Amino acid sequence: MTVQSNLLAQDERQNQLSEPHGIPQQQLMQVPSGYACWPGWLSGKALPLAIFTMFLVTNSLTLPGQIMQLVREGVHSYQGIELLRHFLVLGFLLLIVAAYLTRTRAVDRARGFWERFFPMLVLIVTFAGTSFLDRASGTYYSELIGAGLLLTLLGYGVTLWALWYLRGSFAIMAEARAPVTSGPYQYVRHPLYLGESLTMLGLCVSIGTVPSMLFWVIWTGMQLTRARIEEAKLTNQFDDYRAYLKRTCFILPGLY
Repeated sequence: MTVQSNLLAQDERQNQLSEPHGIPQQQLMQVPSGYACWPGWLSGKALPLAIFTMFLVTNSLTLPGQIMQLVREGVHSYQGIELLRHFLVLGFLLLIVAAYLTRTRAVDRARGFWERFFPMLVLIVTFAGTSFLDRASGTYYSELIGAGLLLTLLGYGVTLWALWYLRGSFAIMAEARAPVTSGPYQYVRHPLYLGESLTMLGLCVSIGTVPSMLFWVIWTGMQLTRARIEEAKLTNQFDDYRAYLKRTCFILPGLY
């Protein structure tokens, strides 16, 4: 027994020496807290955080150029509204990055196509669709541009209001976190999607083409589908959410 014990002790010391700084091998590959696997952490946090951080940095870099242009050419109504819109976009991106860095642990992670991949598909369609519509736009009409900018400002305002209250419960994929029922969420269950829809409507109205308005209808339908998926997820996890469903509207205050 003494010889066997000595051999076991030698093996244990050898394993400790082979591990960097004496750290057990299983701890070196430990998945971040709140995630079951590395791919889940990558798709659920690391990748979206990197994407939105990139957009935040690139939008911040273009801001000084806009300000200098206004200084040289003078402040006009459209340019002033566009600069305000730029600040709202930066605020939106900053809140999203902060939400990803500080959000609470999910009670139930996203599973399957509709909870995991469909929201990512909507995100891809958002960026790809807006980029294509902007490049393929035709003649701009000043009246439509003015109306579109005002809708965009309204949409960003609602979005920032909703995101400020949502913060730690924000997610792109359908994940169950503590429901938020204060602020704009006491009036409708999806003020964030309402704000985003108004923002996209403003963009499409500014472009002023039939394909742009058709894109808005399809994109809004995809967003409403996301909202229903999230509601089903939260209803299964939180009993209080059923009562919240009964006393609030879906997305339009007092209407729907």
